Amino acid sequence: MAIFLFLLVSLCIQCYEVNGGRIHHQSKQQLQLHDYQNFQPSIDDSFDCVDMYNQPAFQHPVLKNHKIQLFPTFLRTTMQNRSSSFSKAVKYQNFIRECPPRKVPILKTTTRQKMVTKSSSKSQLDGFNEYSESNPGHHFATLETTQDMMFRGGSARIGTYNLSLQENQYNIPGIWIQSGPPTELNSIQVGTGVHPSLYGDHQIRVTAYWTADGYHKTGCYNYQCPGFVQVHRGAGFEGVLLHSSEIGTLHKFSWIVKVKQDKVTGNWWCIGGEDLVALGYWPKEIFTHLRQGSSLIKYGGETFAPPNMISPPMGSGRLPKELFKNSCFISNLEIVDSNYNEVKVKPKDMKSNCDTTPNCYDVLYRGYEGSLYRQAFLFGGPGGKCGI
Repeated sequence: MAIFLFLLVSLCIQCYEVNGGRIHHQSKQQLQLHDYQNFQPSIDDSFDCVDMYNQPAFQHPVLKNHKIQLFPTFLRTTMQNRSSSFSKAVKYQNFIRECPPRKVPILKTTTRQKMVTKSSSKSQLDGFNEYSESNPGHHFATLETTQDMMFRGGSARIGTYNLSLQENQYNIPGIWIQSGPPTELNSIQVGTGVHPSLYGDHQIRVTAYWTADGYHKTGCYNYQCPGFVQVHRGAGFEGVLLHSSEIGTLHKFSWIVKVKQDKVTGNWWCIGGEDLVALGYWPKEIFTHLRQGSSLIKYGGETFAPPNMISPPMGSGRLPKELFKNSCFISNLEIVDSNYNEVKVKPKDMKSNCDTTPNCYDVLYRGYEGSLYRQAFLFGGPGGKCGI
C-alpha cells in the first residue's frame, strides 16, 4: 500500500520591506499567512510505516537496549496537546496521513540505496562539512558563536529558495550544533535545501546530518545509518517544502528549526515548524563530546561542487548587499545557554565566517532587524570560480 510521505511542519509566509538595509514589518493588511496548505501531498510508495522499535536507529551497537523517549521533557505537555490538533488539521486538509500508532515513516531501503548509488562523488555525501581545506569543493558562509561556554542548542527561521543546480551540486542553509576538536568533531546539522545527488530531484527538502568523529567513520544523512530516532508518525526528514521565496518580492517563505538537548535525558531533539513538532532525537550515547553539550553554534549556508568545477549559488543566489528583497535570510536567532534557557543571540557574541571571496558568497549581520525578524542576517551569493 502506498505510504505517506510526511512533511515537516508549518511553513509560514511573511511579508517585509527593507529601508536603509534594515528589515521592517509592513502593515497587517499586507501580511499573508500560509499554514497547512504548504504541505506536500504525502502519498508516496518510497516510504514504509515501520515499527517504532524496528527503525534503523536501533541497529547502532550502543542503542541495543535504548528506551525510546516519546516527547522531549521541555515540551512534553505542549507536544502532547499539539500532536492531536496537528494531526487533525493536516488530515482535514488531506495533505498528510500519519502512520498508525507505534509506527513511523522511514524511507525504503531500496530507495535509499538508489539515492546513494546515484551520487557521482563520495564527498557529496559527506555533507555539511565546513572544513573546506580538507574537503575541496565545499564552501560555507556562516554566523557563529564566540562565547567560551557550553550551549544546549539553538534555533532559527531559515528562508527557503529553490535554486537551479547541476546534478553534482548542492545548496543547503541550516544550523550546526558542534563540539570537540576537528578529528573528533561531534556535529548535528539540520537545514533545508536542494541536493539532487542525495534525493534524485531538485525539490527543497528538510535534511539532517550527524557525525561523531569529524566525518570519518560515523554519521550520515537523515536515516541512512543508525543514529536518529524518529518519533513523529507524520513528519520527519526528507520531507518536501512546497513553496519557496521569490527574488525581488516581499513574499518570503521560511521554516523554523530548533535543536535542543534534553536536560533530563541528554538526548538532542529536533523540533520543526510553527507548531513545534518534535520529529525525533539523536541519543546522547552515539556522541562523545556532545554528551556534555555544544561548544559552538553556527547558522548559515553550505554548497558543494566537485573540485575544479564552478561552485553553485548559495541561499537565494544573490549577495547580501542586495538586501532582503533578493538575498537569503536566517532570522529569529536564538541559542540555548548552559542553563537550558532559550535566549536571543547578541551581536557582540557572534562573528561571521566565509571561506571564499565576497563576490562568491558573503555574510551581512547588523543585529536586530525588527519585531518579527529580531536577530537576523543575510547570506549567500552566486557562486562561480570560488575555489579554483
